[in-house]
Amino acid sequence: MAWRFKASKYKNAAPVVPKPETYVRDICVGSYQTYGNNITASAKFMAFNWDHAGSSLAVLPLDDCGRKSKLMPLLHAHSDTVTDMDFSPFHDGLLATGSQDCLVKIWHIPPEGLQESLSNAECTFSHKQRRVETVGFHPTADFLLHSTSYTTLTLWDLMSEQEFFSNADHTEVIQSVSWKRDGSLLATSCKDKQVRILDPRVEQSCLKTANSHPGIKDSRVVWLGEQNKILTTGFDAQRLRQIIIRDLRSFGEPEKTLELDCSTGILIPLYDSDTGMLFLAGKGDTTIGYMEVSDKEPFLIEGIRHSGEQTKGACLVPKRALNVMQGEVNRILQLTSSSVVPITYQVPRKTYRDFHADIYPDTAGYKTELTAMQWFEGKNIPLPKISLDPAKRENGEAPIVVHRGPLSKLREEYKNAKAHQLDYSETKPKVTATITKNDYCPVKNIIKDLDKDTTNRNRQFNEEEEEPSKKIPESKTSDSLKYNAVETDKVNIPAPAVVPPKPLPRTSRTGSMCDTSTEESTNAPKPVARPRTNSCAPVVTSVNPNAPITGGYKPRLGPKPFTPPKLNDPENTFQKVFCVPPVPGQNGVSNEAVNKAPTPEEKEKTPTSDFEPTAATIKDTENGKSGSSGEEETSCDSGYIPKTPSTAERRKLFETRSNSKENEPEDNFDSTDQGNSFERASMQRTSIAERRKLYESRSMSVQEQIGNVAEKKDGSPVMLRRKDSFKNRKNADEVLREDNNRKSTPAPVSKQQSLDPQAVKKQEVSVPTPKRTSTVFGRVSKFRHLKGTPAHKSHHIENIRNISRQISGECDGFHANPERVAVPLSGPGGKIAIFELSKTGKLPDGVIPALVHGNNVMDFAWDPFDNGRLAVACDDGVIKLWRIPEGGLTEPTNEPEKEFNAHSDKIYFIKFHPTAKDVFASGSYDMTIKLWDLASLAEIIVLKGHQDQMFSFAWSPCGSYCATVSKDSKIRIYKPRQSDLPIREGKGPEGNRGARIVWALDGHFIVVTGFDKVSERQIMAFKSGDLKAPLNTVGLDVSPAILIPFYDNDSSTLFVTGKGDSTIYAFEITEEAPYICPLSHHRCNTLHQGLSFLPKNVCDVSNVEFAKALRLTNNSIEPLSFTVPRIKTDLFQDDLFPPTRVTWQPTLTSDEWFSGKDKAPQRLNLQPEGMELLSQGQANAGPERTINKSASTPFIGASQPYNRLGWNADINKLEVNLSLEQDAMEGVDDKEWNE
Repeated sequence: MAWRFKASKYKNAAPVVPKPETYVRDICVGSYQTYGNNITASAKFMAFNWDHAGSSLAVLPLDDCGRKSKLMPLLHAHSDTVTDMDFSPFHDGLLATGSQDCLVKIWHIPPEGLQESLSNAECTFSHKQRRVETVGFHPTADFLLHSTSYTTLTLWDLMSEQEFFSNADHTEVIQSVSWKRDGSLLATSCKDKQVRILDPRVEQSCLKTANSHPGIKDSRVVWLGEQNKILTTGFDAQRLRQIIIRDLRSFGEPEKTLELDCSTGILIPLYDSDTGMLFLAGKGDTTIGYMEVSDKEPFLIEGIRHSGEQTKGACLVPKRALNVMQGEVNRILQLTSSSVVPITYQVPRKTYRDFHADIYPDTAGYKTELTAMQWFEGKNIPLPKISLDPAKRENGEAPIVVHRGPLSKLREEYKNAKAHQLDYSETKPKVTATITKNDYCPVKNIIKDLDKDTTNRNRQFNEEEEEPSKKIPESKTSDSLKYNAVETDKVNIPAPAVVPPKPLPRTSRTGSMCDTSTEESTNAPKPVARPRTNSCAPVVTSVNPNAPITGGYKPRLGPKPFTPPKLNDPENTFQKVFCVPPVPGQNGVSNEAVNKAPTPEEKEKTPTSDFEPTAATIKDTENGKSGSSGEEETSCDSGYIPKTPSTAERRKLFETRSNSKENEPEDNFDSTDQGNSFERASMQRTSIAERRKLYESRSMSVQEQIGNVAEKKDGSPVMLRRKDSFKNRKNADEVLREDNNRKSTPAPVSKQQSLDPQAVKKQEVSVPTPKRTSTVFGRVSKFRHLKGTPAHKSHHIENIRNISRQISGECDGFHANPERVAVPLSGPGGKIAIFELSKTGKLPDGVIPALVHGNNVMDFAWDPFDNGRLAVACDDGVIKLWRIPEGGLTEPTNEPEKEFNAHSDKIYFIKFHPTAKDVFASGSYDMTIKLWDLASLAEIIVLKGHQDQMFSFAWSPCGSYCATVSKDSKIRIYKPRQSDLPIREGKGPEGNRGARIVWALDGHFIVVTGFDKVSERQIMAFKSGDLKAPLNTVGLDVSPAILIPFYDNDSSTLFVTGKGDSTIYAFEITEEAPYICPLSHHRCNTLHQGLSFLPKNVCDVSNVEFAKALRLTNNSIEPLSFTVPRIKTDLFQDDLFPPTRVTWQPTLTSDEWFSGKDKAPQRLNLQPEGMELLSQGQANAGPERTINKSASTPFIGASQPYNRLGWNADINKLEVNLSLEQDAMEGVDDKEWNE
């Protein structure tokens, strides 16, 4: 039979999509700028990047499934994103990781998995000042590791923890590395568009070089098993994805070139050398391709693809873990944004009762006799193969798992084996007549054999006595000699203290800069585990965990869980367990100084100096209420090392440190370690009670701080509680007395609820006590469970036709005010339809009345102080002001009230001023922003400074500042009446597809939505006074739609959505970390084309409606209500509705504002007449509860005056008839009863 008609056994291998129950779900995965696969697997475990930063890993059993908690144990591996990871083929619990923090770490995963978070590595290697790109194990030699960093390829020996090979022949970043299956050669792909073959055991390591893919995007390389062929994936000059197969015999000419498609996802090649199956998983793709690689034409035979979720990473599961009795020939672990999907490729057979040996050839085993040093000396030992037949395996069908224990144990075994071999070689007679010829022998080994007769043991002992930190020679001959000497008798040699230099800052990525000093300190404490306070903070850890830190480079370890010590143990005293360690890096602070009792002067200054460690307080301390830093601290007396804190304690510490840095510069990440100040507000106080006091004082509300002065004078800790809680109170009389005192005391004003003094005096507004917003379990928001409810269909406007989808990216596309909405229509002439909100229902067929402009519409906006005036900007630079008549449009019109030529080019955006009437801003393609006085149609101010396209513009709430975000990835803040140039600039989103900007928290913060380099939508929060770096960045998903933000100042809630989305994301913007807190998102039944929120005065506060929006779909407009579920809806929820800013009435005229005057908007109390306050009704609340039934149906009608019972106030005027119906009935005579 001709070869081309020969059927392959794997031709019909098909992907088996499992049920969602078998997924690993609810995980947190971001988008990472790495060359790795973001996930790897052994026969026992899987490991993948976790969280947006990617500096931690989740390590789970291979067969794990189900939902995962955000608090599960993690591998806190590095201080920056983990770029690559790999399990050892000979040890299922040995994991290697490389990171952007320039370190390579080796981890031991216990046989039972991670029971607690792990942050101490088995060993660590440093790549000096370059980030690590790839990392992996040798396929045949045990304990041999390779890693790449920029242009350098390095080989490491895990037994000696030393580097014995380094190559820097590459001219650009090495993007991928792959070993030949026999471990003799390796291939690399590089950013310089070259592919190379290297042999690390010869002098000229680079054996072959050839031109690879001409595209500028990343490429990958994989060796095709034991063949002398490699396969690469990349992009051609036309940006088509491409596959190239090369034969080493004619390396310069590709043996096969195949173009696939024009997708932008980088192809990850996953090759199984046993079956010849090649899987292609593109990052960002929803399909995983399958091809069979052959040694003849056509070389690549396409198989059945798998279609599913969007891929973030992928890896193959080792053959030892496959279910061979079900025909499973390969298994792919697909990493998505929220799950790990196991995809099985199965060869269909009639029955799976028997083992099908024809589809399961013998595979590479898990035992090797070849060590790293033997391989480097030129020895090649083929890896023994094993059969996958369950009848030939010890455990039958169970996966073959190899777990050999921690690396320290393996080193000890290795030393003992070397010592045994040495003793045997001394007693064995020397044989000179027999010559054993290896398959491969480098020149340096021949030289070593010639000198072998003259080498004696004295030279080895002399080398042992040399200084451990001696610099390793660069020549390979001396490397191997020293390695051999060190490995022969290394039992008594202390571990070398390797101190890598400080990494240089990377301009392409924030957060990789290390700010630690390089001063050497011989008395520095042992490395401690500290939780990070910011994703950009530098991390310090000892390069060798067994050696003390002798330099300033102290990478920070991730947090570890905490098990409280037993109180009955006499060794675990309060002073030993909770002693405060000296500040790292400061020589002037000794342990004795830290632990000495405070002086009388200090007691006078310390409010908690009278605190005595009673049994109750010690118990509280054990339960996580102490203010200890959660570090692995060394005892001041006996060297006792308590265990590290739990996740709850770490989160509590995180919030405490974040709050303490509110008034510090954001880029001073190590302020707690650098300063010498021991002031009251410093985290370096030696008293644990003071730290706890500081945390509680930040977490409690302002009113509780005033009302509980008597409690704060005591040394005992004050429990965190809600204001309306009756816990920890003596009796109800004290509750009522304290509540009366609060009512008589003027209520304080929070940052987000600052009131106009005149408004407070006039309306006598009672500001509620803000509830505690953070606990040891994370942030608690009053709006966490907000609910979006669409109005009944009778309130919709339906049958809207020809909605325009060609509007510019800078325009939101839909705007509404309390009376009417404006919708752009498709077709020539630039039409905008106006619909009255009072006229709901289905629109009649025919022509829709619209405003006709004659040119394409670029942007439009309603006047916030005049519901009948609409401003429209056109692409010819003309701005038209339209007056909408009462009752709405009845026919199309092309006659505006006013129009003027604003710019000579197209207009990006137009915005009305938030407080001043007739003040108007317009931005154009001419890179200027003009401020107009619409009363006189005069151009007053021109703002300059932009160099690229402007994406968005926003006024500050006070109206004194304005901010822009543009295509050059810059955020600019202007003070228009002071300067025409920006007063502050900062770096915004890196993507150039579009962005939006909005002010938050009364102008103290700025929120920007945009894209990153890989087109993932993200939200960034900045302090308006410091735009150097974002406080936090939240990634959502990959979508082309620009996120349009809507911010509610009263609730500090940020709503974001995009055109064509069906989900409205909700976040709370806070003044403390993490600054952007996710709330419950609202998912709509259909896609929407736009969203517009209405002013606060239209919200039905009696139904706890805190926001109201209008949603534009493909053919309708539907109202959308956002409510908060509450029990006591008969009371006014004053904790949710502070006095709101009046945004629908101007405070200034245009002349006053341009002359420099400022006037804050007035505040309006939203409390309905006759409705009691929730804060006042709590003291008198009865046991009955009222369920919020109306919150789910907020569109019932206008709110009416309420009393506390929820009835009409005129109920006492009703006539109450207490007579029963049977009282009016006629009965029978008494005589009739006797008859």
